[in-house]
Amino acid sequence: MAEKEYNYIELEKQYQESLEMQKRYYESEIELLKSKYKYEIEKVKIECENKSYEEKKVLEQNFDVKNTQDLEKIKQYYISEFESQRNWYEKEIKRRCKEVEDWHINNLKNQMDNLKKDYEEELQAKDDRYKNLEETLSNHIIEQREYFEKEIKPFKKLIKLKKKIVNKLKNKEKEKENIILSEVRQQKEKESINQNPKVSVILPVYNVGKYLRQSLDSLINQTLKEIEIICVNDGSTDDSYDILEEYKSKDSRIKVIHKENKGTGAARNDGLRIASGECIGFVDPDDWVKPNMFERLYNLIKEKDLDIAMCMPDGFDEKNQISTPFPYFVDANFENIPDDKIFNWRDLSPFSYPMCVWNKLYTKELFDKNNIDFAEGLDFEDHKVIFGTLLTAEKIFFIREKLYVYRFNREGSVLTDNNRRLIDHIEIFNIVENLMRETNTYNILRKDFITYKIHNLLYYYSMIKDEFKEEYYQNMIQSIKETNLSEEEIKNLNEKYPQLKELEIR
Repeated sequence: MAEKEYNYIELEKQYQESLEMQKRYYESEIELLKSKYKYEIEKVKIECENKSYEEKKVLEQNFDVKNTQDLEKIKQYYISEFESQRNWYEKEIKRRCKEVEDWHINNLKNQMDNLKKDYEEELQAKDDRYKNLEETLSNHIIEQREYFEKEIKPFKKLIKLKKKIVNKLKNKEKEKENIILSEVRQQKEKESINQNPKVSVILPVYNVGKYLRQSLDSLINQTLKEIEIICVNDGSTDDSYDILEEYKSKDSRIKVIHKENKGTGAARNDGLRIASGECIGFVDPDDWVKPNMFERLYNLIKEKDLDIAMCMPDGFDEKNQISTPFPYFVDANFENIPDDKIFNWRDLSPFSYPMCVWNKLYTKELFDKNNIDFAEGLDFEDHKVIFGTLLTAEKIFFIREKLYVYRFNREGSVLTDNNRRLIDHIEIFNIVENLMRETNTYNILRKDFITYKIHNLLYYYSMIKDEFKEEYYQNMIQSIKETNLSEEEIKNLNEKYPQLKELEIR
């Protein structure tokens, strides 16, 4: 900045000096011309001495006019040059001033940017210092706390021990009394629960040791305490036996039956025979239930005088270890069930929503009154109970709360293996048809039943392993023929299931 200002001052100084010099030069030139003019006048005068008066007069006039004009021209020339020089210097000075002004503005901006940058760097440096200081102080405080806690730890132990000894001595007799009273009270509660359970939950157990603890824990921790848990060990060869005995010893509400393997239907029937609860619930031992499931459903049955209370199922994909609905039990498949309304098979066909036995709580009277039990020696044995209860119940109520968790994609499951056991459900349709005839509902529900039957037959035919397809096919054709479909029914079914046309049902 100093150099720019100095150049500006020097330029102005040079300009003034140059103007003075030009002025002196022009003045000297004019003076020189004046002198020359005088000299010429004298010379003309001398020449005129020898001339006549008239000649002298003309000569003088011509000389005056000519020299006066020349002098004026020279004067104007120097004045013009002087003004031109002045204008150039003034423009140059203005240009230099503008340059200096622009330089000052840019320099000021650069200075501001540099100051801002320096300020930000200083702030960041301070922030870093404060953080380091804060971390150092924090570490120091932690070290001090750890040190003091370490130092005081023995004294804390002594104080606690002293208090514990004093309290123990003071309350020893009172504790004994409370323990005795508590044990008596618990024993009475257990006896009352065991003698008058509100709900009997039946579990058929076969080689599910991997999942059994989770299932049992969900049952013993139910908010409804007045339950009995009937576990039927159907000849398990894994650690299921030991787990059942362990839980039986911990909770008197658990009853265990050990028997030879006869299948899930027989195991559930064994549980039904000894069940003493007002209501009956079923849980598969590889699934689990939400804590309030049986209290919620039991209260509904009592409040609304129901035969069946049922809830929505939730799902857990064992293979991928994620909570997600099983495709058959998605919410959309339950949409046609009425909300907050008691209904029965006359209001809603039991073939119009997903079938399962474990998302319901039944009154025991419904089983006893209608001699309902499970099919034995077959898979899909629960269909006999599902339709046996739905076709005889007068009061059913549904809630959309997801209280039961169904585990699927489990290794060893009949729906996962797709082996020969899928053929069993063909015989199950014959059992269901007989139930419909016994309850005088076949003619009313025939269309729904046939659609349900054909849909499932074709579905499991597509799922079963190739080595069992031919056997399944022959049984399926025989079952369809025994249904005695009319031409109109065949036509309607062919439109709904095009693959049915390929089957030899006539």
